[in-house]
Amino acid sequence: MDKQLTLLKSQLTELNLKNLATNLDDLLLASCSTEKTNAQFLQEALEIELSQRRKAGLGKRLRYANLPIFDKELDVELYDFGQRSGISRRQILELSSNFVWIDKAFNIIFLGGSGLGKSFLACYLGYKAMEIGYNVSFVSMNELSQLLRTEQMLSRSRSRMKRIRACDLLILDEVGNTVLDRQESNKVFQLICDFYQQTSIILTSNKGFDEWTGTLGDAVVTTAVLDRLMHKCEVFNIGGDSWRMSNHKTILDDLLKAGDINA
Repeated sequence: MDKQLTLLKSQLTELNLKNLATNLDDLLLASCSTEKTNAQFLQEALEIELSQRRKAGLGKRLRYANLPIFDKELDVELYDFGQRSGISRRQILELSSNFVWIDKAFNIIFLGGSGLGKSFLACYLGYKAMEIGYNVSFVSMNELSQLLRTEQMLSRSRSRMKRIRACDLLILDEVGNTVLDRQESNKVFQLICDFYQQTSIILTSNKGFDEWTGTLGDAVVTTAVLDRLMHKCEVFNIGGDSWRMSNHKTILDDLLKAGDINA
């Protein structure tokens, strides 16, 4: 039996079913105490392999996505919709459970002041998309302009841009916070053109569309960019108070509570 089991594990490994090979002993032991059909046993065996592959795949997609780190878990239940206007929990749940908008290359734009959770919502949607197999890339406008400027000179920039161009969903953060020169503006415009009708973009900005000319640097380019972004797009104008101000903390408060400083 041991020889047969060793041969079976070797065959599973050769078939690249390494996770199943690793868990084969436990799986066979569990099957001895149940009356499962051959089909049920095979289904459970394959589910072990598939679940591990999904987990590994998600881990790889997360590394490549380069999502920022937040001070709370990427969970929509942690977003305070009650203190926000212009967006609802139901809308985000719908977008995060049905990704036909990615398949059809629809865009999403989150507009609003600083501290309203625009990046959080964008990354939440990106994370949920990665869970079911979509490739996502997160980049700020400032970083994107630098990548485009150095793409021909630095292999690191070329590698990052290659992943960005190959993604299913691009999260472009903080549009409006970086003033682009003419060359950078043209390169961003070209990227938007390449993505148009092909790849979904989630864009966040704390500036209204009428202010974009000041950052993209050219009224003609700004109009052309908006024309392509808005063709198939859902826009959320989010209002409310900044969560950073609402959750303002000071180090002295923490030290006083811990008794490290005498009041």
